[in-house]
Amino acid sequence: MTEAHCHQPYRTVRGLLVVGLCMALCSLSPPAQAEKADRQAPTNIDSDKLDHDDKTKRSIFTGNVVLTKGSLILRGDRLELQQLPDGRAQAVVTGKPARFRQKREAVAEWMEGEGALITYNDQTEIAVLTGNAVMRRVGPAHELDRVSGDRLRYNNITEFYEVEIKPGQPRARMTLMPREAQP
Repeated sequence: MTEAHCHQPYRTVRGLLVVGLCMALCSLSPPAQAEKADRQAPTNIDSDKLDHDDKTKRSIFTGNVVLTKGSLILRGDRLELQQLPDGRAQAVVTGKPARFRQKREAVAEWMEGEGALITYNDQTEIAVLTGNAVMRRVGPAHELDRVSGDRLRYNNITEFYEVEIKPGQPRARMTLMPREAQP
């Protein structure tokens, strides 16, 4: 390992883990994405308190925060929402833990995740979960897959995971549950 690598706060676990997860998810289930209808759905946010600055288009929600946009649900203790001039929005949710849930397109499955902090960009549909992060694919009756690490990056459109770990922290982990062969 070079000296430059030693000073990075995270190292990305790539190669077999990411390739294995993608292959497993692609081979064990039909291709699916987050619900397409979610993109056109309005965003609703409930909380105990709201502070909004109309000039900067920044809102801070605190206490029992729940953001819904179609099937997307973000929950936490605090949510900071920044509306950008081009119409995009970025949400930063913190909690003990902060939670993420979204239905997958055309299948009876959900993606669920949690971490101390979740950053979600509504334009790119990328969720970054940090701090004891866990992402699960859940079917109607049970958990199908699980991946964990200190930091997870999940792209809802491509369904690609990237797991990062801090040096000296527990390794990245993936669990694939047994399934019946599909015709």
